[in-house]
Amino acid sequence: MSVLRGDCVEVMAGLADNSIDAIVTDPPYGLGFMGKDWDDSRRMQSFPPSAIAAAEEGRDPYRKTGKGPSAVAFDRSAFEAWTERWAREAYRILKPGGHLLAFGGSRTYHRLAAGIEDAGFEIRDQLMWVYASGFPKSLDVSKAIDKAAGAEREVVGRGDIVCSFLDDGLPCPGHHGGSTSSPVIHTMPTAPATDAAREWSGWGTALKPAHEPIVMARKPLMGTVAQNVQEHGTGALNIDGCRIGTTVETWPVSRAKPLNSRSMHYNDVNVVRETVGTGDAPPGRWPANVILTDPVFDGGWDGVVGGGETHSGSGVRVTTRPRNNGWVNSSPGGGVEAVDNYGDTGTYSRFFLVPKAPSRERTLSDGRRSPHPTQKPEALIRHLVTMVTPPGGIVLDPFLGSGTLGVVCEALGVRWLGIERADEYADWAEERIADRKAKWEVPG
Repeated sequence: MSVLRGDCVEVMAGLADNSIDAIVTDPPYGLGFMGKDWDDSRRMQSFPPSAIAAAEEGRDPYRKTGKGPSAVAFDRSAFEAWTERWAREAYRILKPGGHLLAFGGSRTYHRLAAGIEDAGFEIRDQLMWVYASGFPKSLDVSKAIDKAAGAEREVVGRGDIVCSFLDDGLPCPGHHGGSTSSPVIHTMPTAPATDAAREWSGWGTALKPAHEPIVMARKPLMGTVAQNVQEHGTGALNIDGCRIGTTVETWPVSRAKPLNSRSMHYNDVNVVRETVGTGDAPPGRWPANVILTDPVFDGGWDGVVGGGETHSGSGVRVTTRPRNNGWVNSSPGGGVEAVDNYGDTGTYSRFFLVPKAPSRERTLSDGRRSPHPTQKPEALIRHLVTMVTPPGGIVLDPFLGSGTLGVVCEALGVRWLGIERADEYADWAEERIADRKAKWEVPG
């Protein structure tokens, strides 16, 4: 398949009605990420009435004035209107019952979902991609107060910071640690210089980012689900194809031929241990609308979500009956039958885990690293593509970026199309896909 260059709305306009089976995409979040123009909601190619009126009156439609929510209101509405614009084209080219999965930012997700819904889609669910590697981007209120007062803060040591730049007396430019989107920048600890700064020491403006929501939307069915899947091949989710496996043989699910399943396994962090018994491995757990790429439920103490090890049972069927304080085991013959047939042990993370991106996914054979700051893990995109793409179907990514969907689909043998407006990213996506395919074709 191929990378198509240009604005996604214009490119999709050239695709036939009802020709795409699924869409999995990571559009801009409208947050102005790292100062990138493509993520600036004020510059997106769709203008709300308030912005048009401002322009007609000779005012800058994107100049923020005043205080409070109204100062940024039409920036956000611009993002929503822009979302609706590309989502309408996506709606037209999707087959009836076709699914759309789109990543969003925690601050603008509601605008993303509203724009998609206004384009005609029905919102089916919200998936949560959860990780432990996010880095806080918070204003230190105490430092801000001292800076405004022109007061110089005293350096009080560096604690346990290990940084060659600080060793040389230089400012730290950031250490990526495998992630260009969240570099760790070391700063020397300082003490508040004014009474006001001391009063607000320890206060900030933001929490650590640890999740990104994904909207799951569906183009309305033609008839019932059964009729739609038989007529168009769309409308349902591939549950068995994206189950969360319980053994080395079944986890991660939907693994592609070029990947080594054992190298992707999390035995070393006690997420999954082993399956009790013999015979064929169980198919894995039902996929949830929570997806982890770090074992965030590890550690802690037994019996509490967030820590400890649990055992899933011996692979037997038990019957249960309701009581005032919940469900308890009952004698055979009554109650509701519950099935617990995995017999594995580990932390709670094993119920939701799809592994994070290793550094090799950002690096070509010649050592060059991805220029894209928000590249998603291949295992995550593979999980989503498998979930919504029917056998023989074609999946589209209108915001291809670094080309992860192309890499995943080539490995899975799934037909795909990607659209990318920025030549820098389109070039990288083509090189990355070719580089990965060349590695797969090497014998052994």
